[in-house]
Amino acid sequence: MKKILLSVMLVALFDATDAQMPVEQNIMLQIQQAEKLIKDNPTAATAAFDEILKGKNKKNPGILVEIGEAYLKAGNVDEAAKYAAKAKEADNKSAIAYLLSGDIYLAKDDASKASSEYNQAIYFDENCSDAYLKYANVYKGVNPQLSIEMLEKLKNKKPDDTRIEKMMGDIYYSMGKYKSAAEKYDTYMTNGTPSETDFARYATLLYLNKNYEKSKSIADRGLSVNPDNHVMKRLAMYNDDELKKYSEGLEIANKFFTNANDSDLVYLDYVYYGRLLASTNKYDEALTQYQKAITMDEQHPDLYKEMSGIYEKKRDFSNAISYYKKYIDGLEGKEDPSELFSYGRLNYYAASDSTDKAKQQLYLDEADNIFSKVAEKVPDNYLGSFWRARVNSLKDPETSQGLAKPYYEAALAILEKNPNSATSFKSQIIECNSYLGYYYYVKGDNAQSKLYWNKILEIDPQNKTAFKALEGIK
Repeated sequence: MKKILLSVMLVALFDATDAQMPVEQNIMLQIQQAEKLIKDNPTAATAAFDEILKGKNKKNPGILVEIGEAYLKAGNVDEAAKYAAKAKEADNKSAIAYLLSGDIYLAKDDASKASSEYNQAIYFDENCSDAYLKYANVYKGVNPQLSIEMLEKLKNKKPDDTRIEKMMGDIYYSMGKYKSAAEKYDTYMTNGTPSETDFARYATLLYLNKNYEKSKSIADRGLSVNPDNHVMKRLAMYNDDELKKYSEGLEIANKFFTNANDSDLVYLDYVYYGRLLASTNKYDEALTQYQKAITMDEQHPDLYKEMSGIYEKKRDFSNAISYYKKYIDGLEGKEDPSELFSYGRLNYYAASDSTDKAKQQLYLDEADNIFSKVAEKVPDNYLGSFWRARVNSLKDPETSQGLAKPYYEAALAILEKNPNSATSFKSQIIECNSYLGYYYYVKGDNAQSKLYWNKILEIDPQNKTAFKALEGIK
């Protein structure tokens, strides 16, 4: 009885193992030959496959699956499904049969049934790596976390399968988890057999993680193999700008844009080109590139801010203000005080510019309005009142009206509350006291004027202006 049971167990074991064994090489060659006939001579292909399936091969799930895959590759999904069904009939526990069935459902855009078939393949063979990978691939765009969990299970079983790290890296990338994606790619690039595309993805991840030095190194490595790799040239350009290697970046940018198809370009390409040009003092060329970026994608008000900065470097304050205003408007009321402050300061500089006196009053009024908003938003910060004082000092250059007085007083009151004001804000305190000292001198209030000049000497005993003022009052 024991011998009979042992015999039955051995037969069952042999059958289960044989069903999953690779197809013999000579049969594989026959299948491959027949596969070439599927599209041009389907009748001959069918006859060739029937010949292969004669005798003991008729119920060999491995052979049936290979034939099914041949039909699937040729785009004949229905015929592929017939062979998947035959493979299941031959062995209803054949993982590869369910794997093929899953691929067929995927070809029919039925992700739900495809994942169910892959799950069945795993159930019948928990070491079926392709089933885990394909299941994860189905869900990566729908439920990426589920894909990651499935890949983690496979990793526990097959820690040396580098495909796992690559797919996890790609999924984390799609989730915007660039740090995790880069970590997976680190392992894959070291232990796997990465393609040119993989190097490009790796360099991209490093760039997104602000590891510009390493990203540039990978991009350069890729370009040494293929100097025409569009993505690698893009990343080399981006990284050079971030690393402040402007001349090198400009050189690669010129190569990047030479013969580039418009369909291959994104708005950031123009932005980085513009930045590189601006950093090498080619301001007009830079502005042209920024304009192209905005034309391509108008959803980035920060580009107006960068253009404003370039116009400011050109001392073209009119355009600098115009573009910064576009930037502020694009924020739709969500601008922070520092952004308002920068806009107000631009108007102040424009008013101080001797080449545009006709608009001085307009710029001063706008600056005064903006700095009042800054003071209102951050009442404990001296900057709003301090710069409003400067604006009103320009409005009243002879200090006859004392327009700046209340704002210098407000700024000074805030500054003096800071225990480190004498060292941290020395120049600002001196400016406030200098104005107030001069204001009271003009008004003939010498006692009050001396008070402010002496305050300056308390923090700057060698201040020549204060000494001279006090001597004049005597």
